[in-house]
Amino acid sequence: MTRDPLFPVPFRTLPRATMPWPPFALRLVAAVMLILLAMTGRPMAEGFPVTVPHALGETVIEARPERVLALGRNDQDFLYALGVAPVAVREWWGEQPYATWPWAEDARQALGAEPEVLSTPNANIEWIAAQQPDLILAVYEDINRRQYRALSRIAPVVLWPAEYDAYRAPWQDQLRQTALAVTGGTDAADEIIAALDAKTAAIRAAHPELEGRSGALADYRKGEVVLFASDHAPSRFLAALGLHLPEALEERADRQGWIHVSPEELYLIDLDVVVWPNGNRAAVEDLETYRMLKLHDEGRSIWLPGSTDTLAAALWFQSPLSLDYALDRIVPMLGAALDGDPETQAAPAD
Repeated sequence: MTRDPLFPVPFRTLPRATMPWPPFALRLVAAVMLILLAMTGRPMAEGFPVTVPHALGETVIEARPERVLALGRNDQDFLYALGVAPVAVREWWGEQPYATWPWAEDARQALGAEPEVLSTPNANIEWIAAQQPDLILAVYEDINRRQYRALSRIAPVVLWPAEYDAYRAPWQDQLRQTALAVTGGTDAADEIIAALDAKTAAIRAAHPELEGRSGALADYRKGEVVLFASDHAPSRFLAALGLHLPEALEERADRQGWIHVSPEELYLIDLDVVVWPNGNRAAVEDLETYRMLKLHDEGRSIWLPGSTDTLAAALWFQSPLSLDYALDRIVPMLGAALDGDPETQAAPAD
C-alpha cells in the first residue's frame, strides 16, 4: 500500500518552550553525536557471503557490494548513515540535489557521493541496469514479484523485512536490513540505534512536560481531518518522546492507518498537541468546530508549512539522520505548544 509523502520546518526558541538540560544529559548527547559522526565513516565489513531474508524470499550476497543502487524512496539516507556511498538513488519528492535533504548533506559530502538520480515515479529497469549495480536496495519500496524477478536479473535485490507490509517497517528494522546487506552484519546498525535511543532518552528525561500527554499528527483532506494512527512512522516518533494517541481515536483507524474525523466530530481531536505537517492552517481554522476547541484557543497546534519544508520532510523520512535533525527542532515547538499560552507558539526556523 503506497502512501503519499506528508510533510517540513525548523524553529525559533521562545520563552518556556524548553527546560535546561542537566549536565549528565549534555554529556550523554555529546557522546551520542560522536558515535553518529563515526557512523559516516567507512562501513564495517562483518561477514560475506551473507543471506538476507526479506518479504519475497531471501537474497545471497557473495561479497561486500561496491555499487549499491538505492531504489527505495528513503534508502539512500540509511546508506549514508552506515557510511556507504550509493551510485544511484531514487527521488521521492522535494527535488533536492542528489535527492539528498539537508540533514544528510554533510554525510553525502563526507563520502564524496554524487549519485545518479532516478526521478520517475516507477522503477525504470533500463535505467537501473545502466547503472551497473552489484546490489539493489528496495527496502522502502513496494516491489511485486514480477518486478523483483526483473530486478534480480540485474543484481541481487534486498527488500523490506518479511514481518512487515511495504513501508511499515520501523526505521530500526530498515537500518538493520540495510546494514546486513551492505556490511554483512548488524553491528553498525545496532550502534546507530543505541546512539539515537540514548539521545531520545536524554531529551525525554530533560522534558518531563511531554510525558503522558496526548498528541497526534493530522492533515486536512477533502473537507475532513485525517489523523495518523500509532503505527505510522511519524506517530512512533512522537510516542518515543512520551506523547500518546488516545485509544478512542486509535480504534477508528482504517486498514491504511488513517483516522478520519468529520468537521462535526472535531471535539475528538482536542488533544494536548497536534502537529500539522502539511500546513492547511487557513482551511482548518476556518472551521467553526475547530475554533471552539482548546486546541485552538491555547495555541496547541503546530503548523508546518508543507511537505517540501525540511522539518516536515524529516519527520516523514524517518531515517537515523532525519530523526536526529528532527529531535533538535521539534522539542522546542512541542514545549511551546504544551504550555497553554497561544503567544508562545514556536515558529518554524532553521
